[in-house]
Amino acid sequence: MEKRRREAGRVAFALAVLAITGAGWGLSAQEPSLSPTAAVATVFSGGVAPAAVEAVRREGELSIDGRLDDPAWQPAPIITDFVQGVPLEGAEPSQPTEVRVVFDDGAIYVAARLYESDPRVIRARLTRRDERGSFDSFKLSLDPNRDGLTGYEFEVSAAGAETDRYLFGDTQEDVNWDAIWDSSVQVDDRGWTVEMRIPLSQIRYEARPGVQTWGINFARQRLETNETDYFALQSRTARGRVSQFGTIDGLQLARSNRRFEVRPFAVSQYHTAPADAGNPLFDGSEMEPRGGLGLSMGIGSAFSLDATVYPDFGQVEVDPEVINLTAFETFFPEKRPFFVRDAQIFTFAGSRGGRMGGGKALFFSRRIGREPRGFGPYEADYRDAPHLTSILGAAKLTGRTQGGLSLGALAAVTGQEMGQAYFAGPDSLGRFVAEPQTEHAVLRLQQDFRGGASKIGVIGTGLKRELPGDASFDFLPSQAYSFGLDFEHQWGGRRGRDYRLWGFYSGSLVRGSNEALLRLQRNPTHYFQRPDASYLSVDSTATSMFGSDWRVQIEKEGEHWTWGTWLGQQTPGFEVNDFGFLTSGERLDVGARISYRDITPGDLFRNYNISLFTYHNFRHSLLEEVRDPEYWRRSYDTGAAWMSGRFTFLNNWGLNLNLSYSPESQSDTQTRGGPLMTEPAEFNVRLDANTDRSRAFHVSPRFSYRMAAQGRGHDFSTGLNFSFRPVPNWRFSLGPNYSNSRDGAQYVTRTETLTYRPTYGTRYLFGDLQRTSFSMETRLNVSFTPDLSLQLYAQPLLSSGDYRGYRQLATAGSFDFLDHAEGPAYRFNGVVTGCTDGTTCAFDGVRYFDFNGDGALDHSTRDRDFNIRSLRGNAVFRWEYRPGSEIFLVWQHARRESVLLGNFDINRDLEGLFLAPAENVFIVKVSHYLSI
Repeated sequence: MEKRRREAGRVAFALAVLAITGAGWGLSAQEPSLSPTAAVATVFSGGVAPAAVEAVRREGELSIDGRLDDPAWQPAPIITDFVQGVPLEGAEPSQPTEVRVVFDDGAIYVAARLYESDPRVIRARLTRRDERGSFDSFKLSLDPNRDGLTGYEFEVSAAGAETDRYLFGDTQEDVNWDAIWDSSVQVDDRGWTVEMRIPLSQIRYEARPGVQTWGINFARQRLETNETDYFALQSRTARGRVSQFGTIDGLQLARSNRRFEVRPFAVSQYHTAPADAGNPLFDGSEMEPRGGLGLSMGIGSAFSLDATVYPDFGQVEVDPEVINLTAFETFFPEKRPFFVRDAQIFTFAGSRGGRMGGGKALFFSRRIGREPRGFGPYEADYRDAPHLTSILGAAKLTGRTQGGLSLGALAAVTGQEMGQAYFAGPDSLGRFVAEPQTEHAVLRLQQDFRGGASKIGVIGTGLKRELPGDASFDFLPSQAYSFGLDFEHQWGGRRGRDYRLWGFYSGSLVRGSNEALLRLQRNPTHYFQRPDASYLSVDSTATSMFGSDWRVQIEKEGEHWTWGTWLGQQTPGFEVNDFGFLTSGERLDVGARISYRDITPGDLFRNYNISLFTYHNFRHSLLEEVRDPEYWRRSYDTGAAWMSGRFTFLNNWGLNLNLSYSPESQSDTQTRGGPLMTEPAEFNVRLDANTDRSRAFHVSPRFSYRMAAQGRGHDFSTGLNFSFRPVPNWRFSLGPNYSNSRDGAQYVTRTETLTYRPTYGTRYLFGDLQRTSFSMETRLNVSFTPDLSLQLYAQPLLSSGDYRGYRQLATAGSFDFLDHAEGPAYRFNGVVTGCTDGTTCAFDGVRYFDFNGDGALDHSTRDRDFNIRSLRGNAVFRWEYRPGSEIFLVWQHARRESVLLGNFDINRDLEGLFLAPAENVFIVKVSHYLSI
């Protein structure tokens, strides 16, 4: 199987190379520019709603060169009446702007003149495509369906850098959406100009006879005054973005534009890493060529079918290093192009942030092609398995009808991955299953009503694994399903959208062997085995598990005051981690927020926002006896009250202040499946500031401090971020961060040695952990042209953990401990037989305990002290040699070392970091875009 897979990859690589080298490399020639005529344009005023413009069909040739001298522009009405949105909403712009729009059967064309009385103040900073930054820019926004929810944005900077986004849900945007379109800019003594051509094949609209009206908006960003001007005012005091667009009338688009795109690619990857001399499975380097094909076909003008064969799901950017000592998984966002494209259509209202940044999601695309989990034979001396599961193929259908129905469907198949094992004794090789074949599917439907003010949707996900018959993967569920229903209704106020009621209900069903279900019931999101949870129990015969999650929230958006309140529940059996993401257990959830804002510049502030926020979560044990105050105390899982303030000063400096208090609660995760344990109250303060981000040099300092009661500990962290543009096309940023914390009750281990009744027979051991970390994120972005760029990224991280004392939980439901006195290890004939003058000691990386003080060792575990030295970085050279076609040259570097020292010494650890074993990956990738 492995041999066939590698051979197939080489064949696909060769075919992709042939497809690229044999394809036509030239673009169709630009239409020649014609001399301007003396036609007089009709002036049309837009401004504060209602803002509307009449469309004009193109007559004559147009060259997208930024010069505005083609006669085809002359019949188009001139849009001149812009309104200031920032800083003074509703005021006159400081500089005039003129825009014209024409269309034909294949594209929308836009020309803009952005006047500047002193062209020297134009911030023409060059960036790579889709890179966020501070620069003068012009933006076109379109809502072809005029649904007030979805749309497209096309932005061009004064240096000619392009950015495009897909808008959805009226307030959200997908920055990973990419279209193939043309633009050009010119700077002259009157300011600067821009021309844009947006092919209709790149957007979704309903082709039909007759006249159409689309939503439209234009925006100008001018950094000299930190100003944003709009054609149709996008008010910061009203909810929504797309719903505030103006309109363009008179469009006649009777037929759809056929779209069939092909993207063959070829990748060659060379990997080097340290290798053991006796390991026949890896000699220190390996070369892997591969290739594949991506297809995208327009189905009518409103839907798109995307498919891929032997896809390139490699990740150009590296994930940062994270030291995670919690019981929950770390969340990393999706970065693979196939999945981030049109990802917003699969967004479900039940997806929201949580403990480790990921929170909750029914569909998490990084589960597709995840790292294999098969370990192989325990007795093998060496094992080798693929780093990622191969995706044999994937396809998705996405789109939206004129009637407001959004559809997203995705299917993917990952192949069975095989690993190799080497046994030194008999000098033989064996094979094992590293990951079973898996089928994935997700379907999302959403219908909107009342111009996007109301909507209802459903989602369904499914995963099925073809588990091997040798029971080696019986610890994984064979099937996992989830479904959900969400809704939103807006009404009232100035625009009929000041009030918002939304909510969702979702359910999950997992099936598998007794072993798989037993493992699920005992994992950190469930902990059914907790000895003091009378309403929970582990079912060793279970082959399925069902759970649900729901939430209802009402909100009010006003000019100054906004508020919201919610109620929700997650049942103990809710489980979506096979195809989704979940880092929280059962809960009864209630919360509220209120805030006051003022966007009108005053004597000190340009704008400010002050908010109060609180939430409280209870376990389902509360329902056993709601009238008993003791049940309320024992059922209280977590909660907090926040006060935050965000202030922008008149000089565009910013200040954010956050204060929070968390009352004492009862944690069901601190003992990792054991009884409840008191989580002491804590107070947090965080302060963030920034100088004017529009300047070539700006600084963002950060400070936070947390103090917990009852000796639980503290956490101090601080950081700075420096951003500097020495020249307009270079951007350098440096972000040093330092943190120091003490956790008086960091979980270590558990043991049933010498039964201890106050904690249900099991002893729960904790450490007094002192942690120190230093990291520095460094980035250098160089844009030679808008299509040619170099990115450098490096993240050194030094982290230490010193367990300065060990203790045992004295009583369930408390924060009382039995401290273990440290003493030297006593050895007899080289073997540790006891601890002298203490009940705990360490020797040669092993920690020993004498629970009853009789001199005999009762338990041992590995020493938890650590020093982690890590460096991750990459260099990415990108050339878009024609629209949609790219060449990447990538170098990824990583080195990591972990030693048992515990104390922090930056000089020693830096020296050790550069002596740590290194791993390098060199990638060459070529992709070619063909529009057929």
